[in-house]
Amino acid sequence: MSEIEPIRVVIVDDHSIVRRGLSAVLTTTDQIELVGEAEDGRAAIELCQRVQPDVVLMDLIMPGVDGIETTRIIHQRWPQIQVLVLTSFTEQEMIQGALEAGARGYLLKNVKGHELIEAIIQVHQGGQTISQEARKTLHLSEQLSMLDGEMLQDDISVANITDSLKKHLPFLFPDYFVQVHIFPDQDLYVTPDQEMDPKPDFGWEWLQTADEEEIIFKGRELPWGGGQSWGQVMLLTPIQGKNTGKVIGGIGLLSGDVVPNIDDLANISGSLAELLSTAIDRLRISNQKISSLQSTEEMQKVGKLQAHILPENPPYLDGWEIASRLVPAKETSGDFYDFIPLVNDNWGILIADVTDKGFGAAAFIAMCSSLIRTYAIRFPTLPALALSSVNERIFTDMRGGLFLTAFYGILEPQTGRLQYVNAGHKPPILFGDMESKPVDKLEQTGMALGISEEATWQQKMITLSPGDVLVMYTDGITEAHNKAGDHFSEPRLQAAAIGRKKENSAVETLELILEEIKDFTAGATGQDDMALVVLSKDR
Repeated sequence: MSEIEPIRVVIVDDHSIVRRGLSAVLTTTDQIELVGEAEDGRAAIELCQRVQPDVVLMDLIMPGVDGIETTRIIHQRWPQIQVLVLTSFTEQEMIQGALEAGARGYLLKNVKGHELIEAIIQVHQGGQTISQEARKTLHLSEQLSMLDGEMLQDDISVANITDSLKKHLPFLFPDYFVQVHIFPDQDLYVTPDQEMDPKPDFGWEWLQTADEEEIIFKGRELPWGGGQSWGQVMLLTPIQGKNTGKVIGGIGLLSGDVVPNIDDLANISGSLAELLSTAIDRLRISNQKISSLQSTEEMQKVGKLQAHILPENPPYLDGWEIASRLVPAKETSGDFYDFIPLVNDNWGILIADVTDKGFGAAAFIAMCSSLIRTYAIRFPTLPALALSSVNERIFTDMRGGLFLTAFYGILEPQTGRLQYVNAGHKPPILFGDMESKPVDKLEQTGMALGISEEATWQQKMITLSPGDVLVMYTDGITEAHNKAGDHFSEPRLQAAAIGRKKENSAVETLELILEEIKDFTAGATGQDDMALVVLSKDR
């Protein structure tokens, strides 16, 4: 009778003390053989190629290639190797990102030794194991996702929003008194069947001047006066208008018991606030009845609506310059761009082009803009996952055969790193400060959004050095034509940017390019929309 071969395991973690602890646990059983350790993603990939383990215990936050990207690479190259994530994080984007990358399990580092061994055996046999905390996070995410989908339906109305909140909020906040309030005096939801006398005062008038959530524990003084005497914890989350940033309402939560993880509660409430902001924005768009606009005056109204989608000004980033401009061919445009504030002072930078004009495209742009903002904030470090989620919503919640090309990058101002995805869009051009490599193009990493439900996008990264300039544009720039029918073309765009003075600002570079196009197209009609964004890193 032959002996059962032990399960060959590799440990991947950037902390040596964690690797030693895991090694000690794994050596307590003869069912597992430890065949290697790695301290980062790149070393893990090389180790897997050498030893071909059965199971990899994978940390997520590591220098260089992180755990999610490492999991994706291992799953693609060696599908027989099972990855079991072992981390300290319960954020939804981490869990979903790891599982979508191919992980068979997701456990926290506080797992007991025998439970870890059982989990390794289970994933080796093809099963899936997810910690209770991670399952709870996924369940809450599923509720938010269903709520999001319902609020993206075409027949948006106050009644539909209220019905959706009544359906999902009891699952999101099962042990809380909840009030969702829109200024000046409309309640979209109040926890039913819960008598409180006196009713909690959530300070709505005060919240109109707040720009971030407020957590108030029992016995503490309220910012608007008096003491907090209704429960152990009160949480106030402002709902901000999508385009104005003005507080248009708020979410009030009250718990009679001690909240074990107030940060998780705040994250859920913040996600709900973002969904409501998008839904209310869509409601306002719907109320304008874009589909019934016919006259030139009405077309101008659609153009103004689209103008509200665009940010008024690029963000100010210390050590950086950003310039942007939209030149519409008509009152309405199929091009747009956006700058999205993310966690850790990072910024999402988007430029996109819808393959149509008019009323349908205007509504599609408004929807896509809202979706991209929603998922960019939900997945602040995973641009590929953000666009993949947007693509899924396009197919489940929109109709009409429109599609969208987009370049979306996440800029880390402190490091100069830009993680990006190019969904069928014109490749942005990076003009380096060094003569050895003056020009580089950020080519497409996948197809346009809205073409295929099965589409995937590769996520890439560059690092901008002092003096580098990144030019992002739509096809109206290179396809601008003169009277003879010649296009301005990418070589002319490169020549215009290269011809700038190195000390030129981003604004000066943008103006120089547009001036070159104006001179080239003088007297020619029938031009397309043009959108241009220039990002430069100070010397």
